[in-house]
Amino acid sequence: MKNRKEQGKANAIPFVKPFAREQASRCVVINQRGKLLRQAFHWKAEEGLSNEMIPVRLKERGLILFRQRISEIFRNPFYCGLLAHNMLEGRVIEGNHEKLVSKEIFLEVNGLLDKNTHGYKIKEENDAIPLKRFLLCDHCGKPLRGYIVQKKNIHYYKCCTIGCGNNKSAKSLNQTFANILEAFRLDVAKDLLTLIKNQTIATFNQLTKGQEDEHQLLQKQHKELTQKINRLEELYIEEEINADLYNKYAEKYTLEKKEIEQHLVNAAKQVSNLEECVDIAIGFASKLPFKWLSADYFTKQQIQFLVFPEGISYNKKTDECRTTRINSVFSYIAHLQQGLSQKKSGIPELNLDYAALSASVAGSRIELPTSGL
Repeated sequence: MKNRKEQGKANAIPFVKPFAREQASRCVVINQRGKLLRQAFHWKAEEGLSNEMIPVRLKERGLILFRQRISEIFRNPFYCGLLAHNMLEGRVIEGNHEKLVSKEIFLEVNGLLDKNTHGYKIKEENDAIPLKRFLLCDHCGKPLRGYIVQKKNIHYYKCCTIGCGNNKSAKSLNQTFANILEAFRLDVAKDLLTLIKNQTIATFNQLTKGQEDEHQLLQKQHKELTQKINRLEELYIEEEINADLYNKYAEKYTLEKKEIEQHLVNAAKQVSNLEECVDIAIGFASKLPFKWLSADYFTKQQIQFLVFPEGISYNKKTDECRTTRINSVFSYIAHLQQGLSQKKSGIPELNLDYAALSASVAGSRIELPTSGL
């Protein structure tokens, strides 16, 4: 095993199996799961997406991983083509396997690469610039960064792409976003809230009827893990692997299986908790702008991506914002709110009229929040 590692050959592919072996050539190639993990590295490096939000995006694309596993993946140099092991006595060997990401991306994800060469000060988790990495440049599509000009003590959002020149004071864009959230604030009489709640539940049940749910995906992964554990035991009994390898992977597989079993229990409760989820959504919407303004940096980021999963684009030339997607439950609430109040302006800050909101609700699946933030 030591000789193989010194030659750059991996004895085992990491647990999440981002690679597959081609039978004909015996080469190790990146599979679909590996491509999703590569995206996760780029989300972290380029958008600054938190380890809590990354599993949410991966789940939407069919890969279920937990936050602890994500942290472990980001720290493993195997994914940038390197091999590190206690057998190598502190040495790092260039591997023969295909790199999932470049060394630069790996270093940036782990906070080891300083890209700030413009002389301004960047502070992570600054409450004055909560929209950083959530706002996108309308020209190049890259996330805007936040910074402070020390001489003026003014915060700005800025696109770092050379030539874009897309920047704006944070105070102005923060206020614009607060104005946008006003469109989703459910401000109606209490007797109407019951009707809205009942209609939301009925619409959710209608739109999700007959669709494959998370429970089926979890069951499939649980079955695969059970097969892996059984196969591992067979290899150990047949003495094809030693006790150290068996204990190492048996512990990982068992932990992963327990986590999936817990999620299976939670998924089974989703239908019975539908009414509670709707209560959370309606209660949240009734105080949405206040919740965002009074929240800390991390909670603000959660609210932003909850309402606008793909962020908001900003164009300095036209001083306009736009978005490609609104969480359906909040779009639905805005549609109801505007219908009840007979508003026809839509969301002017996003250049959305009433008809656009109606179209976004029709035929879409309502995505209910599962926690009160």
